[in-house]
Amino acid sequence: MSLSVGVDVGTSNVKVVAVDVDGNVVASATAPLVTHIDGNTATQDPHHLWQAVLGCVARTVEVIPPGLPPVRTMGVCSQYSSIVPVDAAGRPLHDMKLYLDQRGTDECLSVLAADDDNATVWFQRHGLPPVGGGLSLGHLLWFQHHHPRIHDAAAAYLEPMDYITARLTGRICATQGSMFTSQLVDNQTLGAVTYDAELVARAGVDSQRLPELVPGDAIVGELTEAVAAEVGLHGPVEVRAAMNDSHAGAFASGAWSGNAGGLMVGTTAVLLDHLDAPVGNLSQGLVAMPGPLADAWLVWAENGLAGKVVDHVLTGLVTPDGGDAPQGADDGHGGFDRLGDALAAVAPGSDGVLFLPWLAGAMAPVAAPAMRGGFVNVSLATGRNHLVRAAVEGTAHNVRWLLDAVEGLTGRPMDPVVLGGGAARSMPWAQVFADVTGRPVRVLAWPELAAARAVALTAMMGPARAGADSDGVVVRTAGEVEPRDAHRAMYDDHQRRFQEAFVALRSLSEGV
Repeated sequence: MSLSVGVDVGTSNVKVVAVDVDGNVVASATAPLVTHIDGNTATQDPHHLWQAVLGCVARTVEVIPPGLPPVRTMGVCSQYSSIVPVDAAGRPLHDMKLYLDQRGTDECLSVLAADDDNATVWFQRHGLPPVGGGLSLGHLLWFQHHHPRIHDAAAAYLEPMDYITARLTGRICATQGSMFTSQLVDNQTLGAVTYDAELVARAGVDSQRLPELVPGDAIVGELTEAVAAEVGLHGPVEVRAAMNDSHAGAFASGAWSGNAGGLMVGTTAVLLDHLDAPVGNLSQGLVAMPGPLADAWLVWAENGLAGKVVDHVLTGLVTPDGGDAPQGADDGHGGFDRLGDALAAVAPGSDGVLFLPWLAGAMAPVAAPAMRGGFVNVSLATGRNHLVRAAVEGTAHNVRWLLDAVEGLTGRPMDPVVLGGGAARSMPWAQVFADVTGRPVRVLAWPELAAARAVALTAMMGPARAGADSDGVVVRTAGEVEPRDAHRAMYDDHQRRFQEAFVALRSLSEGV
């Protein structure tokens, strides 16, 4: 009997949990992170990130109730397509370039244009063409081309999950899944532990600066004595190979098997499901991503902003300075705790008001970076709570549009939908998702800690057992809502209007 610690490195914060063998969260801690954005650059300080992780682990260990077993395993997940160069000791040599950072796009497009076959080769072997836009291959090429001194000093370029794992264990390594957006591994076969030599050569990447690849279920090593002493742990602590937060979300929601699908709604909305073959649909933004299991690819489909836009409507549009309208995700509780009152004040359908949630562009199922959102059918009878309900319903209509595409790819209904992330703190919002999508929605327990909890349990149990979760330990729900038949016809009609509004208004946004 032992405990396991899970570390989830997000864009805005670090979350750490300790869990027992039954999947209960026995302790947790969080810490904020700061992102520096300037034009097309977006970076974080990896030294600050490491200190935030250490501090959260130490605080989590400190508040573990007395009498519980010791911590013996640990796992890490993180946001991804973010790169930091490190020296042989795993120490950072430069700020970490985030997935929002566009530098390196020109270098990727040069690779794409260098050979007429390159787009086809990448699509067939990896699934994504080398187009930059924040993908890690662009980050690698940017460092190599524009910072030769850093490049020469670098032992490897690491994603944040692998950077933290290296600092914890002293071992620099990665997996096929964690290096997915480097676009240098053949993803047609699961469990690859070598880079694709032709992709590396065509990209012009220095292969000596790529981390060792290990199996997705590997034990990387043990917590170093220095780190263990600093965070207050005693005895050996095994650290399992890291994964990205989409993989962790699939474990948390049970999306690796059966018909359940994951819907993670925080800043953005992401739908997760599984496939037994690497089949994607780039035209709809559906990607088959290799993961830590030996028999399944992850269907990854990002809808775009969701929780962020609801928060913006709540705090930036309908609440004047000093107002008392319900607060959003920045209310100090990390969720939408007071959203229910606003939703209850207006009948489903928001009296015909529609909200188009593309405040920072549309992603899957139709990519339109220049697309912008707004309210439609606003009248003199429209009040603040209409706008709030319409915003929540708009995120659900966008998810339903994507849900149809994902189910078309997998060939099976996503039933039930398992909801995690900040939105899962609001059962009324979960009800909206159920009513609009026509699917039962199960809400995860500890939803804001879902990824950290899942990676802790995966470290303890191993990916194969955690992915199957026959005992119901990893997938723990706190409630379920059913779609209400009384609203089905109305929401079907609103869905049609929602998608028609996208088509009708797209040219206005792209013409700005």
